[in-house]
This record gives sequence, C-alpha cells and structure tokens, in this order.
Amino acid sequence: MEHLTELDRRDALVRFAGVVAHELNNIFTAVNGNISLLAISHEAGNLREEITNDLLSATRHGIELAEKLQAFAGRQRLSRCYVDIVEVTSCTIRELRSSSLRDIDIQIAFGEYGCVTLTDRDKLHHVIRELVQNAAEATTDDRSLMIAAGRCTLTEASNSSLPEGEYVFLSVQDNGRGMTHDVARRAFDPLFSTKGGRHGWGLACGAGFVRQCGGDIVLKSVRDVGTTVTVYLPLSKPSAP
Repeated sequence: MEHLTELDRRDALVRFAGVVAHELNNIFTAVNGNISLLAISHEAGNLREEITNDLLSATRHGIELAEKLQAFAGRQRLSRCYVDIVEVTSCTIRELRSSSLRDIDIQIAFGEYGCVTLTDRDKLHHVIRELVQNAAEATTDDRSLMIAAGRCTLTEASNSSLPEGEYVFLSVQDNGRGMTHDVARRAFDPLFSTKGGRHGWGLACGAGFVRQCGGDIVLKSVRDVGTTVTVYLPLSKPSAP
C-alpha cells in the first residue's frame, strides 16, 4: 500500500507540473516576444532600455522554469533516434574522465553493443552526465564508482513500475554515505536538493525524460554503504533498411 501511495503522489505531482509548465510557457513566450520588440526601438543607455532588459531577463528565467517543469512532467520535445546505451555511456565517460572523474577509480561492466533503445541521444547523454557527476560528488575517501550498462529482463519481482519484458539499462553506483529514507523518497522531486542552496532540477528532469521514453528510474540507497541509480528504457529492434 505504501508503494501505491508513493506512485499516486508522484503521478499527481507530474500532472500538476505539466499543467503549470504549459501555462507558464504560454505567458512568458508572449511577454518575451513583445518586450523583445520594445527593446529594439530604444537607444543604448536609455533607462527604458535597462528596464526592458530586466524584464527580458525575468521572462527568460520564466521560460527556462517552464521548460524544466515540462521535462519533469514528461512533455518536452524529443528528437528520437535509435541509440545504443552502451555506446553513449562509453562516450560520456570518456568525456568526463578528463574533468570531474579525473581522480576517481571507475569500474565498468558493459554488455555488448546492440543494446538499442528509441530515445533522444543528447538528452540521454545529459542524464548520464548528471547521474555520474552526482555519484562522483557522493563518493568517499577511496573515490570509486561502478558503472554498468547493457540489456536486462524485468519480471514481477523487479523493483520497477515497468511491465515485464526486455530493456536496456544504465546503473551508476557510488560508495558514499547513502541517503535516509526521506531523502531517497524525495530525490526526484523538483527543487529538492541536499547541496545547500542549489536547486535540484537535474534528477527531476532526468526522471521525467526517462518516463517520457517509456522507461523508469530506480534509486536504492543504504546508509554508510552507498547509492545506486538505475535507468531502464525499452529495448528496441530497428527495422532493416
């Protein structure tokens, strides 16, 4: 019953975010367009130009907020194509090794290529970056991560809301302090963060994107052991040309 209640809570939050995002986007897009036209007519240094620039900045912020809410609600625009999750994960890790992962020991467990799903490659790349960077920040003294990707079969016993079937997956595991039950429960909520003043949109938007692609994202965390976040997306079999 607790699990069903949690799903109902999430679904209600997603529906609310979608409605608010739609209204915000309509309002701020109209305001932004009109103020842009107004700003063009002003000479540099004019006080009215400064005012319109402030208004433009505010409306752009509003549009960005609407876009984040749309992502969380699973209503963003996607450029879908067939993507191999092992290949895109490998590329993402290579990019991160020279920056945020420079001093981290990464253990990799990848399946063979052919783990294909129909999704937006750029947005999937962004989700992988977010998960890996969050895990890197959570690591303890030995600074190690386990990253796995490949195919899997979900059954009724799987800890996911998805139906039984074949999926591709990405799993990122850290060895940090883990999360309390309350923190883990709220980890995918918009604006929730444990990072002192930083608004937590990354996981919320990532979860919305995964759900929009017909998948699920599952978090398991144990205090003083670490946290594992796993993304599941439907396995696709591209038609022969």
